[in-house]
Amino acid sequence: MTKVLLSLVFSLMTWWLATAADRNDKVGNIEDGISRGKYLVERVAMCVQCHTPRNHTGELLETRYLQGGPVPVSAPPNFRIDWAYKAPAIAGLPGYTIQDGIKLLTEGITPDGRVPKAPMPKFRLTRSDAEAVVTYLKSLS
Repeated sequence: MTKVLLSLVFSLMTWWLATAADRNDKVGNIEDGISRGKYLVERVAMCVQCHTPRNHTGELLETRYLQGGPVPVSAPPNFRIDWAYKAPAIAGLPGYTIQDGIKLLTEGITPDGRVPKAPMPKFRLTRSDAEAVVTYLKSLS
């Protein structure tokens, strides 16, 4: 009986150790995706510049990070451009599924088939970059 019990415990420990690395890889991949997404949002796509409101001196309101606000750039004069005057909240990607977010960032198309108004650029991110951005933004909900 003792040998059977020890064998069972050994088998369970072996299984747990063998699958622990896989579990850590998945957690690491999610964390890596979030870190990469944050980098892309803040340093490459510069989403924070329009999607985070500012105080009266023009500084970003960190307490309202990616909660939407007035677009800090005026439409160019003498051009007929459909201009957005308010940037929507993107923390948590409200109203967007993961696939909707990926489509917006890879094809430049919203869930209802529109192209976002300027100054929002028509992003053509790679799928992996779009997935990282969406993972990060969804993590903020």
